[in-house]
Amino acid sequence: MVNQFILNKLFSAQDLSRLMETFGFKRMSEDEFEAALQRAFSDYILLSLSELGAEAEDHRRLYLEAQFHLQKSMKLLEGLPHPAGKMAYRISTMNDTLDKLIEGRSDFSAERATRFVEKNLVRQLRDIWIANTSTPFHAGSDNSGRNPRDFLLCCFSAAGDQYPELTWFKLVDAVVVDQLIKSIKR
Repeated sequence: MVNQFILNKLFSAQDLSRLMETFGFKRMSEDEFEAALQRAFSDYILLSLSELGAEAEDHRRLYLEAQFHLQKSMKLLEGLPHPAGKMAYRISTMNDTLDKLIEGRSDFSAERATRFVEKNLVRQLRDIWIANTSTPFHAGSDNSGRNPRDFLLCCFSAAGDQYPELTWFKLVDAVVVDQLIKSIKR
């Protein structure tokens, strides 16, 4: 028998109804909408919870090993013409990030906003938005209270309430949401 992780409901029935009414989502039933939200958040929450549960010393050893290989690659590519020179610069940036992680002096809340899992979460929420409204999915606010930025902030806030240990949800603000919306391909 296999146990399956079940996510906490992000919204109560009342809050879900209010969310759907606020943003004018009428194309899906409440059950379909709730299931879509749960699916959208499942990958991010599972990955984030597994990162929290991992052993810090195991990560440090992996970072040290990766750093060795990055430094070797960087030395091979330095001074070569584009695109190899650009790759050397990117490897150098990765190496600096690993230095911060190894030394434990990292605060990556802003940097994490560009990770694939965050972008994937926004892509899935974009699909929910597009499936339920004809309003385009773009960054910025039109001051109507029915824009994608407000929808994402509402969803992230609800997820943060259910999973307070995942601090990224509480750190996300309008600027980060706009960056995430702009960073995903249409």
